[in-house]
Amino acid sequence: MNIQGILKMTLLDFPGKVACTIFTGGCNFRCPFCHNAPLVLPELFDEPLNIDEIFSFLEKRRGLLDGVCLSGGEPLMQPDTKNFLKKVKDMGYLVKLDTNGFYPDKLKEIVSSGIVDYVAMDIKNRRADITGFEFMYIKNSEEKYAETCGL
Repeated sequence: MNIQGILKMTLLDFPGKVACTIFTGGCNFRCPFCHNAPLVLPELFDEPLNIDEIFSFLEKRRGLLDGVCLSGGEPLMQPDTKNFLKKVKDMGYLVKLDTNGFYPDKLKEIVSSGIVDYVAMDIKNRRADITGFEFMYIKNSEEKYAETCGL
């Protein structure tokens, strides 16, 4: 697991929960507006954090944190995301996964397994403007998705 960072406590990343956020390195998109750009390209990575130290940290924070948010980059690019999340869940934490949605089969497998409690998907440009209960979609946004994602 290529873990590039950890935010030891957040009140924002997991709605209604006290959590930590773990950031994975690597993303399949190149969004020009990325707020985690150092997590996208391998040449910008630091040495990955030690996985044992991550779990040691989580062990010490039991009872203080409600949950763990796995973000990125794109966590579903990691080959061992499911095993990592299962271990976090087995520790008694609630689990939130942030994803760009590019790997729907992996996402379905993880959600179906019951190891995530919350999924946040970053839809890049199929933005809805809400007026009351009506959704007005931006015209032609689907055709421009690749441009929005920087590919």
